[in-house]
Amino acid sequence: MLCYARIAAIRGAGRRFRLGCLSVVVLFVIACIAIPGPRLLDDVVSGLFLLATAMMLCYVLFSLLAWGFTLTLLTALVRAGSPLTLEQWAAAYMQGGDLGTFAHNRLKLLIASGMVMIADGKLAPTAKGLAVAHLVKFVRFSTGLG
Repeated sequence: MLCYARIAAIRGAGRRFRLGCLSVVVLFVIACIAIPGPRLLDDVVSGLFLLATAMMLCYVLFSLLAWGFTLTLLTALVRAGSPLTLEQWAAAYMQGGDLGTFAHNRLKLLIASGMVMIADGKLAPTAKGLAVAHLVKFVRFSTGLG
């Protein structure tokens, strides 16, 4: 993924993820062939299961970074079944409420997780919030997501 993120011809987060998975499978097959010693079928199958499990875990994390919140907003729009204004869209997402309620809900999550604090009526990121933001920025940059 880190290598594919720098190739401009490979566009789209999903395509990069699939190419990364395919590359790992190819490398696993090459390792099974090239590494000397006995190869038992149950070891190879176990290795494939471990590899598949790791790819599913990475897919969950990658999906959260690439699409999680955006897709939730999209499904709220699709559920409505008709075009919506921005305020109606926020209400559909929040199951009632307006953009203020929407923003307040997101802010409560950041405060509860210890990533944002309120001081003198102003919002500021905590050290934990800064660390998480920098980590997400680094991962998104290194995987070509932003």
